[in-house]
Amino acid sequence: MQHRFRINSYWDIKGRAIVLSVVLLTVAQGLMGQFSNKDWYISPKISFADYSNRHDWDGYSIQKVPPISLAVEKGLTDYLSAGALMGFSRDKYKNDTLATNVHRYSEFAFGGVANVHFAGWIEKWTNYKVFLGDWDFYAGLSLLMKWNNAREDDVWNEETQQLVSSKTANFNFSVSPLVGVRYFVNDNFCMLLEVGPGNMGFVTTGITFRIPSQYY
Repeated sequence: MQHRFRINSYWDIKGRAIVLSVVLLTVAQGLMGQFSNKDWYISPKISFADYSNRHDWDGYSIQKVPPISLAVEKGLTDYLSAGALMGFSRDKYKNDTLATNVHRYSEFAFGGVANVHFAGWIEKWTNYKVFLGDWDFYAGLSLLMKWNNAREDDVWNEETQQLVSSKTANFNFSVSPLVGVRYFVNDNFCMLLEVGPGNMGFVTTGITFRIPSQYY
């Protein structure tokens, strides 16, 4: 019997995010932005992570909410920002033959973030001989509390030779680094790319909306 292996949502969302990034970078012009003091920055993000290797999922239909997050930060100085981040992901695996055999895994994260921004410093160190203009290079730390839940229904247990169901939950706290870069498409809109375990996944992309301080 030939099993089917389907991934319903994750790659569709990933593909659309990549296409959107390419289009926005292609049409960008009239660029004038850079990170600055006192402004607010709101960043919806999506991380590229795949937890399918938890088991061999051949013969299962797969539904995913990829690792998504929202970060809100405020510029404390021209070189330092701090704020909060929350994120969520969920995987569901349903057996194509035994409909009651379902595995569900989810993760929720909440915590604080702090970043050091280097573009302005580099410009000053070089006596403004290097103009980074619309780029924001930064590195930081995330202090995240993570709740992980797992529910497995009608799973075959080799030891008892029975179908069993189980629920587990755990909590952990992590302090993790990340590095990132933003590109200001205009004064108040950026594309971003971040790498490091300080997000929901190791590689993260997204956008940032800046709210200038004169608006509040």
